[in-house]
Amino acid sequence: SSSFQTSIIKKSLRNQNIDSETSLFSLAPQRTRKIHQATSGGGGVTSTLISQLAIVALKLRLADQAAVKCNVNGSSTDLLMRGSVGPVTVSGRKWQSPLGLTCRAIEATVQNCQLDMGAIVSRRKLVLNVPAEGDAMIAMNDADFGSFITHPLMKPPSPPSNANAEAIKFLNEGVKVDAETGTVTFYGLYMNERWRCELRRGGSNEKGAIIQVTHASDDSEFSAVASELTSTVSDFFNEMVFELDGTFLSFRDMMVTDRSKVPIVMLSLSITVKKFPSPG
Repeated sequence: SSSFQTSIIKKSLRNQNIDSETSLFSLAPQRTRKIHQATSGGGGVTSTLISQLAIVALKLRLADQAAVKCNVNGSSTDLLMRGSVGPVTVSGRKWQSPLGLTCRAIEATVQNCQLDMGAIVSRRKLVLNVPAEGDAMIAMNDADFGSFITHPLMKPPSPPSNANAEAIKFLNEGVKVDAETGTVTFYGLYMNERWRCELRRGGSNEKGAIIQVTHASDDSEFSAVASELTSTVSDFFNEMVFELDGTFLSFRDMMVTDRSKVPIVMLSLSITVKKFPSPG
């Protein structure tokens, strides 16, 4: 797992408010902040047009949102000759997907986008010629994290020893983001029993995230099962690839902060964008 640059994050959060208009994340390399809105390519395609098309598509696709922004950087030569722009940063607040996935804030940056210029000119549609790779940060409160672990596309794991391949079922009630302990507590059902899952950031010699699973009633009879669930769920969270409307997300790192009205868990993710969200 890559370093989360905790000191940089704390500095960026010092005067930030997740519920404000100010961007939550100031972590991307400074070159991504140099916005050349006048960049122009063939057929009258400009970086401004690309940004506008991305914002329109996202707003139409999202079930709800409080803000959607898109900064497109790049040179006119790259856009004209190769249909290439980048970095491209999309950010927003209080997003909700059609299937109920929510967040307090999000910022995602891809370093390079190879665009189909013909599709932009003829259909006013953003089409990638090759997948774009980058990183994202998502800020979630209790309810947001609950919507994440119970999302219809989330496929929880089954411990290897389970002959019937029974998977643990995550629950959206009882989620607690605790800034004091740096943990996110949530619950799951497995073998007709209720289990407590405590997510925390892994240490320097550990995985990116550790999820300690214990029986909800602290019943020692289930210690062996709890140990296996701890390993299974931790591996699942660290290795999962979550696909959302053409964007593939994988876990990198996390931190919990109280620099908001409520405690927030911030997830650092690697992203691969295979297609832009469609407004249809």
